[in-house]
Amino acid sequence: MKKLISIFIAAVMALSLASCEFSEQMNVQKRKRNTAITFSWWGNETRSRYTLEGLEKFEQEKGITVTPRYSELAGYKDRLDMDRNAGSLCDVIQVQYSWMHEYVSDGYEFYDMYKLKNQIKLGNFTDEQLKLGEVDGKLMGIPTSLNSINFFYNSSTLKKYGFKPPQTWSELFRLGERLKDEGIYAAEMSDKSLWFSCVAYTEQATGKPMMDHNGRMQYTADEFKVMLEFYKKLIDSNVTSRPSEFNHTDFYNSKAAGVACWISEAESYFASNRGVDASKVDIDLGEQPVISTDSRSGWYKKPMALYCIKNDTGEVEKAAKLVDYLVNSESMAVLQGTEKGIPLSRSALEVLESRDMLSDLQAVATKKMEENKSMGLMDPALENDMIRATFFSIGDEVVYNNANSYEKGRQMYEAAKNIGKK
Repeated sequence: MKKLISIFIAAVMALSLASCEFSEQMNVQKRKRNTAITFSWWGNETRSRYTLEGLEKFEQEKGITVTPRYSELAGYKDRLDMDRNAGSLCDVIQVQYSWMHEYVSDGYEFYDMYKLKNQIKLGNFTDEQLKLGEVDGKLMGIPTSLNSINFFYNSSTLKKYGFKPPQTWSELFRLGERLKDEGIYAAEMSDKSLWFSCVAYTEQATGKPMMDHNGRMQYTADEFKVMLEFYKKLIDSNVTSRPSEFNHTDFYNSKAAGVACWISEAESYFASNRGVDASKVDIDLGEQPVISTDSRSGWYKKPMALYCIKNDTGEVEKAAKLVDYLVNSESMAVLQGTEKGIPLSRSALEVLESRDMLSDLQAVATKKMEENKSMGLMDPALENDMIRATFFSIGDEVVYNNANSYEKGRQMYEAAKNIGKK
């Protein structure tokens, strides 16, 4: 009898252990099915708020958990570099156009999303639009929209001093000189806006693009001398402050008649008045300045906020569904509006059109950019952080210390000649 009881207890224990093992296997499978994917992006408070709301809707609709990582643009690239070096990039990553090409040049390739045409509705994009995210025939990024530097002006300030929005550099210089005694800048620029203004002018003045068709630097000391002297003239003529002193709230606080910024930044610049003396402002959409109406444009457009998938993600299908949601879904289109410009995705564009959401300042500026046939596609090397920082470091010696512009042009040439080599 005792032997039978022992056998029975052993059988029960074995069954219990088997049940526990089966239960644990089920839990592992369940955890595997519900494994979270990670998504990183940069942006201001507005962008982060609507993105988080969109992710919540995505989780509800798709049953896929997303762990977000986000921050302001400052410092985002440094963290991205560390994650890449550590092998800990997020499954889905928002990157800038130049970063994608930089990573590929350094030997890192993102996942080829041409392989995911069953998960991502690539038919919402034209072949030309998809090529914006191509490298060596692989679709490594899907762009949200197109972007460019544009000039915006306080119409009341211009009228007060008898000016219209400048169309040429000469007109912009005259505006700056006129407003100097008033303590008002003509069109304040961030370091990037100032850099691209110097590039545009030099290309117009020399008829020579900075980068050749292979993405290699082709400026010599002579062209950099032109750039450095133009930088000095922008500062001396009171067009803008030095980059380190740039403050876009000056536009609302009557310290700048205009501001040059990315179209995608217009929402954060103009959505609300800031500052003690801020007041309601009527904004004029200006022109990108040229030397003359028949000169080379020198201004460029670029893909905006590309979404990439890391090449070794273990959750390819989930990542693909998230990318598709971000660029093609109705929910995300409504939440995002034109904060990142007019969407390239046909389905997202149709959503905004049906809801009459394409009449704000960013939408108008984007349409104007798209209609400007003289604007080419920006070479990603033009956004290289090192060449821009080097230009201002050397340029400040010309602007503030009266250093010889040709000698500094030669120094700039030596520092920049390898930038953009593939």
